[in-house]
Amino acid sequence: MIFIRNQFHIAFYAAALAISISILLFTLLQKRTDKAQNRWFLFLLLIITLNSISEISTAVFEIIGNESDYSHFMLLASQNSYFILHTALCPALYNYVCSVTGKNRRREFARGILLQVPFFITEFLAILNPVFNWVFYYDENLVFHRNNAELVIYWAAIFYFILSIFEILFAWKAVTKRKSIALIYFFFITFAGVYIQYKFIDIKFELLAEALALMGVMLAIESEDNRIDADTHIYNRLALQADLNNILTMNEKATIIFIKILNAKTLERITRSSNYDLLTTECAEFLKTLVPRYKIYHPIKETFIIVCDKSDCKHIDNLTNAITNRFNNVWNIAEASIKLNAIVLKADTSNELCSVDDIMYISDSIIPSTIAAENIMDWILRRSEIEQAIKRNIINDNLEVYYQPTVYLDDYRIHGAEALLRMQDNTIGYISPEEFIPIAEQIGLVEHMDDFVLREVCRFIKYDIEPKDNIDCINVNLSVIQCLSPGFFEHIKGIVDEYGIDHSMINFEITETVGAEDYDVLSIVAHNLKAAGFSISMDDYGTGYSNMEGIFSLDFDVVKIDKTILWNAENDKRGKVILENTVKMIHDLDCKVLIEGVESEKHLNMLKKLNVDYLQGFYFAKPMPKSQFIEYLRK
Repeated sequence: MIFIRNQFHIAFYAAALAISISILLFTLLQKRTDKAQNRWFLFLLLIITLNSISEISTAVFEIIGNESDYSHFMLLASQNSYFILHTALCPALYNYVCSVTGKNRRREFARGILLQVPFFITEFLAILNPVFNWVFYYDENLVFHRNNAELVIYWAAIFYFILSIFEILFAWKAVTKRKSIALIYFFFITFAGVYIQYKFIDIKFELLAEALALMGVMLAIESEDNRIDADTHIYNRLALQADLNNILTMNEKATIIFIKILNAKTLERITRSSNYDLLTTECAEFLKTLVPRYKIYHPIKETFIIVCDKSDCKHIDNLTNAITNRFNNVWNIAEASIKLNAIVLKADTSNELCSVDDIMYISDSIIPSTIAAENIMDWILRRSEIEQAIKRNIINDNLEVYYQPTVYLDDYRIHGAEALLRMQDNTIGYISPEEFIPIAEQIGLVEHMDDFVLREVCRFIKYDIEPKDNIDCINVNLSVIQCLSPGFFEHIKGIVDEYGIDHSMINFEITETVGAEDYDVLSIVAHNLKAAGFSISMDDYGTGYSNMEGIFSLDFDVVKIDKTILWNAENDKRGKVILENTVKMIHDLDCKVLIEGVESEKHLNMLKKLNVDYLQGFYFAKPMPKSQFIEYLRK
């Protein structure tokens, strides 16, 4: 009878052993055993593996019986080793959970030791069992008997189970759903195994249940292939977001070090993608010499991030200096010496960085080379504030259109006005268009703004302008993105037709940087606009991409000369020559000229000699809200 029963037991133990060894080999092959979490998982595996061997040995020597003193000794040794090791399982599980949730980083050392007291007590009972038989004993017929101390061990196990569950629930929002479910799965399977074996001593299901539970944990938590960057073998964007969420949700203090390679895209084009991949791998290997692998992240090609916890605080300055010094030197890749134009930034989660979005924003930001190193963090944080303000004000419809008059040169009577978008945010106050429009273009919201301005202008023309006001047109700016997007002409024509206003009342302004972007597409757009009765202007002529091809191919009605050309001509002879020849050239192309930035009588006198067509500037009026502009018209 004992033989048959123990054969049944051995089958359970052998299955648990096979599963445990398989998990152990897979874990070691991954070579990711450097985190505290990994080491606790390996310890759990080791306990299950050795316990399986112990229980197989126990079952075998129970079959052999009291044939010799050796077999009796081995029976007791096997069973005692099982209890000594298995008593450590639940405390180890609790420490593993604390590693996964990040509790081990936050917990004070003294508190951590105090929580291990039940383990020390039960381990003491198990170790002394060969002397006092407090946990179990065999009678003369080799029948296994439990003793009172085994109940203490079970209660200690329940204590650590409860602690672990509370830790998971407490950190539920800080841990990914996948990890939380995996840990709950472990508890459910393990508890089921423990309960079955406690209630039915002849069903040895506990070890098999624990091995199966660890397999689930391995697949869901320990296997990090979806968190690892394939090229550098350090953590990727997904891992960074998950780990930052854990840190910030649990209010941990951490210092984030950003290494941003400013010339990454240029180097990738010059050196080819494969060589740039080698370069990023080399950078990752260097960073691994400074900090453990699991603290390094590579969210995008241009950025490396190191997350330092409170244990690293004393070494932060030395770390950033070492990184800066290395990146100031050349990297030898594929027989070529490459210089990385990199900056190193650091910020604390306790005051400067309040959310995962803030950190990812810095990670993803393209930082202009014109920003001084000491001002970069201020620039990034300001940019983040503006981006949030843009989204907030678009959602709340909290934008406003101002109008700056344009006048005829000959008698200063009203020609029209330029519609200008303004943003007064309730949180950070007034934001200039020079700040928010480029950001709106980069985050894909500028079309919403353009549509808002066009609709406001159409309403103004339809409901507020009277025939006696004698306005020729209102100028509406077009962004690069909107002008070149598919279906652009049909979209804006549809908006204007929705209000039933005369197309000639709207003049669309296209910046010269747009004009240089794609003449083939823009020439079609310009042709369609003019054929539909709209007029078009080149805005800010002279600021960067000035060329005659733009004026000629797009057939502008008006060219707006940027204010800098006028201001340079005021006191500089060469500037005056440039202004005079620019005006003459535009007139020779049958385009009218509007001069921006007119602010003084001196400007007026100079422009009268050049016989320009229209003027715009503070000399006549600053941009003003619609109600003030209407009053301006009626005076």
